[in-house]
Amino acid sequence: MLFIILKIILCSSIFIAVYYLFLEKEKMYKFNRFYLLGSLILSYVIPFITITLPSQEKATKPQLIIEATTQQIASIQTGPAEFNWMNVLWAIYGSISIFLLIKSTLAIFAIKKIQGEKITYQNCNVILTKEDLPPFSFWNTVYMGKKYIKNNFIDPRIFLHEKNHIDQKHSIDIMLIDLLKIFTWINPALFFFKKAVITNHEFLADEAVLNGKFNIKEYQNLILDEIINRQNLPLTHSFNFINTKKRFIMMNTKKTKFDLLKKTVGITAMITSVALFSEKSYANETIRTVTGHADSKLPEVSTIQQEISPASPITNTVQPEASKEVPATLPEFKKEKLKTTQDTIAPKAQKENNEGNNTNVSTNSEVNQNRTQPEFPGGTRVLREKIGKNMDTTVLTPQKGTLKSVAYIHIDATGKTTDIKISGDNEAFNKEFLKTVTAISEETTWKPATENGKAIAAVLKLPATMSFGQ
Repeated sequence: MLFIILKIILCSSIFIAVYYLFLEKEKMYKFNRFYLLGSLILSYVIPFITITLPSQEKATKPQLIIEATTQQIASIQTGPAEFNWMNVLWAIYGSISIFLLIKSTLAIFAIKKIQGEKITYQNCNVILTKEDLPPFSFWNTVYMGKKYIKNNFIDPRIFLHEKNHIDQKHSIDIMLIDLLKIFTWINPALFFFKKAVITNHEFLADEAVLNGKFNIKEYQNLILDEIINRQNLPLTHSFNFINTKKRFIMMNTKKTKFDLLKKTVGITAMITSVALFSEKSYANETIRTVTGHADSKLPEVSTIQQEISPASPITNTVQPEASKEVPATLPEFKKEKLKTTQDTIAPKAQKENNEGNNTNVSTNSEVNQNRTQPEFPGGTRVLREKIGKNMDTTVLTPQKGTLKSVAYIHIDATGKTTDIKISGDNEAFNKEFLKTVTAISEETTWKPATENGKAIAAVLKLPATMSFGQ
């Protein structure tokens, strides 16, 4: 999730920088509006775009084998949970988002609560307020004080300016940016986008007035006269918009011969960002999964139940797998407290060897009746396919033999992933496997393991191997 947020911030920052450097001072307001809205939306979409490319490796075709998950630890009882800073960050994020949502909602209510005489003027809704409010527009209505209508007549320059905001639906642009700001306020580029969009709206409205053959100087003097009455409300387009200097400059600016070139720069920036920041997948990568039913639980692999006292927390390190029955991942465990399930590869032999002995060994059937392992949404096959799709095998150096790695995924009773450990003999493979499993786990709520119908914490063992063609 963090990687996606960084991509969004980077993309939107690049887009707004291109606007201010190449497009803002050009008299091509409609294109600029398209660019600002299009690039803003695109910056939030790019991280989720996947581009399929031909494989870069022709001589060697790596084969990624993701085995089905098996329950490594059926029940975990730990001491007091450690303080989680992520919960604090989420609380801060949520609090600020709620504050911004309330602020925007109150701003809309403040506009809607404005009282006045409702009239229809040249097929446009107008509210004439008792208060001496300067003209402004919101959604499909123009608001202004009663003093602006004289003999049932409104100054055509003021009315045409505000009506243009309504006809071009500029309020939608502002509300879209405001909505994005509520949920992604951590993106600083949004504040620059909002300022640029509002300024461009004023350029468009001023252009509509001047296309009506009104005198520029008289129009500018009218705006200056209105500045002393300025009382702008959020989410609205006011006739006396404060950025007066830029408006006056653009009124006298002529179109240049470089506008087509600068439009090309803006479009090129969009296309380049899609190519650079979208996800890449390779068409002829070979991804293999273990055969069998999608949600099968590999009867060849034994599951292990660990009873852990509160005084013996899980260690934070994972060593390479020592044996199938008792992996060396938890060196502090007291072996006399371990309960191992029967190996289903040779059930009869196991039963005969244990017959008459006082042991704590239970059968798979007994375990399965009382316990279930965590499940990935959609099943094991979906999990394996998702890992295979997202894992970037191009970072691995082709070599003889097979690379092996095992992920231990800690899942609490709510289905959230609390920790992931990786064990393997190849650092690059371990790193990429950990990156992929972590990314998937952050956006996943598992179906938690259960014991006697009650949700419990558990650890899944997820082996993976990589082999290269000769």
